[in-house]
Amino acid sequence: MRTAELYLQSGTIRSPIDGRIGDTLVPVGGLITPNSPQPLTTIVPLDPIWVRFKVTESEYLSWIKAGHAMPGGKLPLTLLLADKTEYPPAGHIENTLNQVDPKTGTLELQARFPNPRRALLPGQFGRVRVQVAQRKNVLVVPQKAVQQMQSMQAVLTVEADNRVAQRAIVTGERVGSSWTVEQGLRPGDRVVVEGQLKVRPGMRVDPQPYRAPDDKPAAAGRPGA
Repeated sequence: MRTAELYLQSGTIRSPIDGRIGDTLVPVGGLITPNSPQPLTTIVPLDPIWVRFKVTESEYLSWIKAGHAMPGGKLPLTLLLADKTEYPPAGHIENTLNQVDPKTGTLELQARFPNPRRALLPGQFGRVRVQVAQRKNVLVVPQKAVQQMQSMQAVLTVEADNRVAQRAIVTGERVGSSWTVEQGLRPGDRVVVEGQLKVRPGMRVDPQPYRAPDDKPAAAGRPGA
């Protein structure tokens, strides 16, 4: 009996880390030694779980200009899962690479999320959202309303007499599918969102309401008769 217990203890391998074990990579009866080239199995830690994501160079610069230091562990992160639901626990940035990838112009960050229920698994897809600033009374226009000229950005507006005019603007941060506007527009200005290729400055149009994808009303114009 004692011999059987010793054999059992000798054949028992305990993992030094907590996590979920994968499939056995060595067949039954195979010889296992500390120097074996083939691992017995793989184990992935699940709590906490690490999420890697990338930000563009412009997003990184706006982050720094806003006064946030990297890696910015104090700002809570929201993880959006593949089914478009929000993962309840908030995460925080823990690490960042020390250089921007010159091929993609992005910087890789690493965030840590609590995963007590083991609901998240390695390899899953998600989106990370972080609020870096809170601003009120900011003008926002859809990205497709902004025209990129040679040395400036512009939008087409509908004036009081329903004639189209071109306005040079200065955009700020991107918010979803829209741009914030720092200069060039005033509250109440009507911006042409659809049909920019069909209208020209000075043309009279018949404005029609435009509803953005997030169901927030915006303004649009279409050519009149």
